[in-house]
Amino acid sequence: MKVRIITGVICAFIVIMLLVFTGLGYLGVMSIPMGLISAIAAYEVMRVSKCKNKILTGVSMAVAAIVPAYVDFGIQQYIPVPLSVIIIAYVVALLMIMLKNYESTKFENVAMALFASLAIPGSLATLFKVRDLSVLYPQYFQRSHCVFLILCAMYCAWMSDTWAYFVGSRFGKHKLAPRISPKKSVEGAIGGLVGTVLFCVVTYFICDATCFRNDTLNVWIVLGCSLVLAVLGMCGDLSASVIKRNFGEKDFGNIFPGHGGVLDRMDSFLVTMPALYVMIEIGLAIAGIKG
Repeated sequence: MKVRIITGVICAFIVIMLLVFTGLGYLGVMSIPMGLISAIAAYEVMRVSKCKNKILTGVSMAVAAIVPAYVDFGIQQYIPVPLSVIIIAYVVALLMIMLKNYESTKFENVAMALFASLAIPGSLATLFKVRDLSVLYPQYFQRSHCVFLILCAMYCAWMSDTWAYFVGSRFGKHKLAPRISPKKSVEGAIGGLVGTVLFCVVTYFICDATCFRNDTLNVWIVLGCSLVLAVLGMCGDLSASVIKRNFGEKDFGNIFPGHGGVLDRMDSFLVTMPALYVMIEIGLAIAGIKG
């Protein structure tokens, strides 16, 4: 427990520093750590899937490392080839790698490489889309709004898990998904939802009183969105558990003592961050707001 708490505090400090840099306007600073996180996560996926093809693993890690910067700096605008053509060429390249090493490479390795190198960093990169709302819609969103929204996505990914752990270990009696994650309980899940929503709402009131200058966000929007995101965060965590169970693994890695690998910590965030972005875009479309 001590090691778990120390590791969690260190990770939280790093995340807070990145949010501070974002709030101060250093807009490109997060693409580097995001690229590193994506590359490590890609390696963990390929390792867990028992991929023996080092070239396939290396390519997926390299692409995963590039995607966040590709999105963050809008590199596509400088490339004359459509993104769809680039993705098709990438898929064909992975299939060629499989054919060259067909004796040791399975199609599921290619599928996992695509997931690791595109889906994971693509989900993380939606953070940049939320961050840039203050640039695209300056009349509705301040930079402080963007930082708050990113923080809410993080709360709903990690705070729900923390609350669920402590409540479940104390009061948990009914198993939530015993065949997927035996230690999770219904009571823990409810505690995770309640604790997360409260944290998001309290943070909103603090920000609204200190740094929000308009009423784009209100407490009911925050309450509803945080509840949905907290549920989706739990679903993301369970989905990652299914992947690990399918390959007979307990954790994706061990880079974080007491917590597992990068993907063990980021699994819920891979759902909450893009889900938040989708909800924002839907809300803007319903309101008839265009960038």
